Amino acid sequence: MRSRVTRRLEADVHARLRATGCAVALAGLGAALLVPFAGGGAEAATAAAVSINPPGNPVAGQVTLSGTAGAEGGQTTSVLYAFDATNSTATPDRSDCSGDGAVDAADDLNGDGAVGDVLDCEIAGVVSLNRSLVGGSSVQAGVVGFANQAAAADLDPGADAPAFTPVGFTGGDARPRVESVARSVVRGAITQYTPKDLGGSGSGTAFDSALQTSLATLASAPAGPKYVMLLSDGQSPVDDALLQQLTTSGVKVRTFAVGADASCVHYGSLAKIASATGESCTSVGSPADLTAQLSASQPDAVSGVSVSIGKVAVAAQVNAVGGWRADFVLGEGTYTAIARATLTSGATATTRSTFSVAPTAAGPAPGTVGAGAGALRATGIVVARPGATKAPSAAHVTGRVGVVRGTRVKSAAELAGTRVLLQVRRATSDAWTTVDRDRIDQKGLFALRWRPKAQTPLLRVALEQRGRFASSAVAVPEPPVSACSFSSKHGTHSVTCRTTARNGAQVRLLDDGTVVDRSRVREHTFRVTTRGSLNRTVVVVGSGSGRATLVL
Repeated sequence: MRSRVTRRLEADVHARLRATGCAVALAGLGAALLVPFAGGGAEAATAAAVSINPPGNPVAGQVTLSGTAGAEGGQTTSVLYAFDATNSTATPDRSDCSGDGAVDAADDLNGDGAVGDVLDCEIAGVVSLNRSLVGGSSVQAGVVGFANQAAAADLDPGADAPAFTPVGFTGGDARPRVESVARSVVRGAITQYTPKDLGGSGSGTAFDSALQTSLATLASAPAGPKYVMLLSDGQSPVDDALLQQLTTSGVKVRTFAVGADASCVHYGSLAKIASATGESCTSVGSPADLTAQLSASQPDAVSGVSVSIGKVAVAAQVNAVGGWRADFVLGEGTYTAIARATLTSGATATTRSTFSVAPTAAGPAPGTVGAGAGALRATGIVVARPGATKAPSAAHVTGRVGVVRGTRVKSAAELAGTRVLLQVRRATSDAWTTVDRDRIDQKGLFALRWRPKAQTPLLRVALEQRGRFASSAVAVPEPPVSACSFSSKHGTHSVTCRTTARNGAQVRLLDDGTVVDRSRVREHTFRVTTRGSLNRTVVVVGSGSGRATLVL
């Protein structure tokens, strides 16, 4: 199948990709590895981190590697499950919260006699998510319940009463402590191990109290990523000062709006809370769907992880708190694994780990390297840096797609015809909206177009999964000049634009080759003026090979 990429466009794509500014995704399962384009992303790069856990003593056969995106080696990830225990969580009921296909006693998760209500489904989601985090990287968890007030649960019957335990820690109980405590939450109270009153439900849902309690509890947690999974079936005001505190805290709060009375509209509290921390808000129309939505969620800030051993690259599976795993088939030998992770911002991190695999009689031949059973091959997207534009963002996005070979993206005929999407969103808490589609041609090229809106959105290119080839996504680099606005006053005409050029870079306005004004970049913005018409004048930002030119 031939895409709408013509010979002339192919030449344009290759020319753009040869330029220094391009974004590269090495990714899978909704994951991406982004190499920041020239002039942007470098300042954020130090925020990215990735670790590889010691694989133990692997033997020839399937070997699972794991680690954490967003954490240095040896750090502990802390997560709080904060959920709504107001009176409104009594309805609707009779939902299949346990997911076993029947509505019965198994759906009364807290044993209060009400079967399959919203609170039961919240508990079921927490139980499922907690179980999914067992056995990977170092993760500890705690529980916060809230109604008109909030409280952190004690996770031990002893005097120490810790707020966190490792996700799989049972302490001799039949199930993990975190799960036992989650199942003890009833409307208005936590009943185990130390009873905690959550207040009545007459005056609404106390988001402020839930967030303040969560932040105070996480303050005692060790260094490492910190998350709050906030579940609610209602709405409540949230204080602006608290939103600012969330932004500066480094804690990530992912929110879930459960049922018809909760919403992720961008002006609502749940969306504001998530957006303040760079996380997502997910609308869950049916309480029975919450378990699947929680367990399938991923950190919004982590685009993904690709793991390579030799020439084999696997798209890692990333869990709800950034833990990843990748399966390989390895023979006896010594290997070096390379894990590459990225944040949605474009910051990247790479780490290596060398380990040995012992022989077994039934194992593959020494030196064998292959993808594990069910593992998907990592795909890559290379997006050409858009040219300067007066529009809020790039209207024309081109690039190519291939499979990962080490640190490079190689064309693969098997990907021809795979659909690629141009997607936009206004804020991190919003869902991605598709605004154009194309199919990859035989050379791996694509071209996407849209009409940018007045407000600058976030853009990405997403590749759909095709057979054993993983999906991937990558941010579209910001144009070197964009979002221009024009004004006139007393015969003086001015233009103000955003730029990726460094602060202090020189800006010149030329009219028929003559410089009519000079300026400097301030906070990635510049302004130039002229007494004549701006029509057909030219703005030049920077100098040398890195300069950008825009005809007004």
